[in-house]
Amino acid sequence: MIDTKRNTLLRGLAANLAVLFLAAALAAQTPSTPAQNAPAPAPQPAAGQKPDWMSYSYPEDGFTVSFPVPPELAKHSVPTDAGTFELRTYLGEVASSALYVGVCDYGSAVSGRDPQTVLDGAQNGALTNVKGHLVSGKKITLGIYPGLAFEAENDTMHFTAHIFLVGTTLYQTLTAAPIATPYPDTTRFLDSFQLIARAAK
Repeated sequence: MIDTKRNTLLRGLAANLAVLFLAAALAAQTPSTPAQNAPAPAPQPAAGQKPDWMSYSYPEDGFTVSFPVPPELAKHSVPTDAGTFELRTYLGEVASSALYVGVCDYGSAVSGRDPQTVLDGAQNGALTNVKGHLVSGKKITLGIYPGLAFEAENDTMHFTAHIFLVGTTLYQTLTAAPIATPYPDTTRFLDSFQLIARAAK
């Protein structure tokens, strides 16, 4: 029962943090609206069983990534002062950790804006809203696209995240775990994220 409650909390924290990335990047003043029908938790590996890592491709969102469990897709309608945007999230749980990818196309809301300003706003606003502090951070790239890598903590949780701005689309990858037990395969998960050709809509 305790593990179930902890996993539910992790799912909520991971999803809320990613929604805050989006809202903060656009200097939002209104709260996010979660998906109406959250999917059931994915099956978890049995005690002592190693997770089965697999690569998952999502041409509709233009990326591939490896998860140790099948990720769940959810959609969030995020109101901001620049309009309402759809955030698509891919979430997997392993023991007490949550692994997360979020995708949102800002469209004209970020056209002409400095990419680093958008990324900095996403990071700083998210930290403020989760009442966390920055442990470490640096600029990174994914091919030709700019990004940020950072670790953060609040009183109970440890977050490790990579965020990238690809044209007008913000990609967010992160792990969340109890502060005393950071997820051991964080690097494997974050480094597995790659861009692929995006399917035409």
